[in-house]
Amino acid sequence: MGVIDLHRHLDGAFRPESLYKEAKRRNLPQAKFSEQEFIQHCQVSPTCHTLTEFLNVFHFFYDIAQNLDFLAKASYEVVEDCKKDGLIYAELRFAPHLFISNTITVENVLDTVLEAIRKASIENQIPIRVIACVMRGSPVSYVDELVKLFPQYHSEGLVGLDLAGDESKYPGDEYATAFEKAAAEQIPITIHAGEAAGAESVWLAIDKLKAKRIGHGIHSISDHKLLSVLKEKNITLEICLTSNVQTGAVKSLADHPFPEFLRQNVPVTINTDDPSVSGITLSGELELAQKQFHLNKGDLQALQKQAVQAAFCEHSLKQDLLAILSAS
Repeated sequence: MGVIDLHRHLDGAFRPESLYKEAKRRNLPQAKFSEQEFIQHCQVSPTCHTLTEFLNVFHFFYDIAQNLDFLAKASYEVVEDCKKDGLIYAELRFAPHLFISNTITVENVLDTVLEAIRKASIENQIPIRVIACVMRGSPVSYVDELVKLFPQYHSEGLVGLDLAGDESKYPGDEYATAFEKAAAEQIPITIHAGEAAGAESVWLAIDKLKAKRIGHGIHSISDHKLLSVLKEKNITLEICLTSNVQTGAVKSLADHPFPEFLRQNVPVTINTDDPSVSGITLSGELELAQKQFHLNKGDLQALQKQAVQAAFCEHSLKQDLLAILSAS
């Protein structure tokens, strides 16, 4: 059975060995480490228990990726890795503004990443779409800029917008007007919420940021009214099991509300979040869920069909994906 990943960060899926080679090539400070030490810095520590600690891993290699040639190569490799893991569709998300510099614009970044993904998608025969993120704490103008650029890049594979980052520090109210403009332009929106903050963060994402999907959303479980709204509006929670344990969103997998979401018929999918940073694959996460929560083949197939329904891609592609799932 083919699998689908709706919540996979591009930078969280970069191959550490490729980052290391790039650091060596450009003689960057990170090149002082051995390759083994470097790879350890690119992955979360076994003692990581907060979202802030988790996100700090990315700061180790962001400057390495602020290079268009590397971005093109790394983006292509991420698609290759999706194919190797048996994916039949994925939505890769990244924050373009994290890779700009004095000589690199947001348009440069979008052009480079989308072209590399389009090429890799064709050559590896796997449809891939892209979601552009803005990190919490960034200027609101970043959202406005992406809304303005969206029509230009929609035909190139850009299918949605996201607000990501540390919600424990940045609730996100200030982005409401910008995301309302995006919704008015019929741009699909997914928002990271209910991961490091409570159900109130999910309410904000739905009511003010106009989210059609929620990244994580696990603390929705504490609010019965919110669960009803998620069901009524068919707002899917993008669940990332291992990541939720690593960020301290749940104490352990046994404490994860995923089975309760299933029991209450809340729309959910299983995703990776950051496969390289977390040291996981989607096939591994599904196997983990199957064993921990006693899922059968029908349950797993239902999760994949929900992923298709929640995807931001075009209707014709959804029909193709559903046909593949039905035939498996």
